[in-house]
Amino acid sequence: MHAPMLELLALYLAGLAFFFSGMSGVSDNLRQMSGQRFRQALGQLTHRPAMAGLVGAVLGAITQSASVVAFILSGMVSTGLLPISRALIVLACANIGTALLVFIAASDLHLSILFLIGITGLILAFKLAKTWKPAVASGMSVGLLFLGLEMMKQAFQPLASSPQFAHVADFFARWPYAAFLLGMLMRTFIHSSSAVAAIVVTINRGGQLGDFPAMMVIAGLGLGSALATSMLSGNMVGVPRQIAMYQAMTNCVGGLVIGILLVAERLTHVPLFMAALHASGASISQRMAYTYLALNMTAAATAMAGLRWAPRGLAKLWPPTPEQDFSCPIYIQHNSLNSPETALDLVALEQMRTVSVLGRYIDAARQGDASNLKPLHAAVNQLGRHIAEFLEALLKMPIATDLAARAISFQRKESTLRALEENVYLFAETLTGLAGEELAGLLIESLDTILYSALAALESPRDLEIDILVNMTDDRSGMMEELRSRHGLQQAGSTNHTSALHYATTLFERNVWLLRQLALWMREDAKFSVV
Repeated sequence: MHAPMLELLALYLAGLAFFFSGMSGVSDNLRQMSGQRFRQALGQLTHRPAMAGLVGAVLGAITQSASVVAFILSGMVSTGLLPISRALIVLACANIGTALLVFIAASDLHLSILFLIGITGLILAFKLAKTWKPAVASGMSVGLLFLGLEMMKQAFQPLASSPQFAHVADFFARWPYAAFLLGMLMRTFIHSSSAVAAIVVTINRGGQLGDFPAMMVIAGLGLGSALATSMLSGNMVGVPRQIAMYQAMTNCVGGLVIGILLVAERLTHVPLFMAALHASGASISQRMAYTYLALNMTAAATAMAGLRWAPRGLAKLWPPTPEQDFSCPIYIQHNSLNSPETALDLVALEQMRTVSVLGRYIDAARQGDASNLKPLHAAVNQLGRHIAEFLEALLKMPIATDLAARAISFQRKESTLRALEENVYLFAETLTGLAGEELAGLLIESLDTILYSALAALESPRDLEIDILVNMTDDRSGMMEELRSRHGLQQAGSTNHTSALHYATTLFERNVWLLRQLALWMREDAKFSVV
């Protein structure tokens, strides 16, 4: 291979690396920005269908990845910030927004790209905007992405006239319908449709592939996107799976519609899609960009048309698991912060749900069945994150001093509950294989009784119930040492069996201590409730 050819190949590979690094950077930084306040603002902006569509298009243009938008929407639907019907509108229009990248690939913005990289890079280097670091980093990633496109354009200008590329063009001239398969395969293995379209636009800048094969590559992206989404969402369940599969179905329809129009026009010579593109006077790169836009607009129109039946049909095909239902807050919704005075009462109800699920851990240990422990534990952790974010958002609001003091107290309670949930989970997981042991049964029933008293005290926080819980969680270290001694758990060289029992007694003591902290918190909180 001649030196100039090696240089062009190196330039192309470097451009490809910048391109995908930029796309990855945009996705990662925008995920960091999708906190509670961002999701609440997004929920309010998408209150009307028209605004939901506009927000979706903007998000798609910024992220250049419908997958990132789907990730954000899944969390919002799961937490009740957004109904799934509105989330599907946002996602449908996000696909349209991704067409911006393809139009940029068909244009010359070299100077603007350099300015974008230079300004954002200097801001990051000198730490001039710490608060806005994810947003600035996203801007720099966008610049790198476009710089990668520019480098690929430069590499392909001489490569496009090479004999090797001429052989590729001859193949698609003889087998033009194979271009649809090429687009489908490229999208199946490359994460972003807009990325594939931009790369193809860059490669075909001189029109060597010909009009029909070039447009068929773009049409194939729809089916390739559907296949990739179906494969990647195979391990998803519930709402994330519903959103992913609806996107896959609409993209498939979009690709098939554009492909059928192109084939019908070629076979019948009736002026349809290609004729309209040529009538616009656009260049080959611009015509490919318009085809990609038409593909996504068709997918979006299909998504809109199916909104009436989609939520019910998707829930029937891919129903949420009980654990996913539990991870969704019931009481703290996006508008709960509008009434700070009642917000903590709603938090208390959500926290009571955390305590109530601990009984299911104990049941699993009693029955010796650990199959549902891990997904239930993950769901409780997700609910805990929502509660923590809600309390943090409440404390950032201009609220009265006594309310702020109580909110801080609730944060301490939440920390205690998170630690309690983790320890009860480990306790149950440890004892599921020892359900027939006398000591295991004693520990399980004892902790179950104390947990029942804790739930009763939370539901009816009267002095009597709180005092009962305080007394039940009094220091029992002497009794636990006696139990360990009686069951031979203090002997050296113990087996795995006895080691598990010893670990369980340690977890039991830790759980009792955490329940005591919860009881003392309830006694302290009762002072706030006195009118």
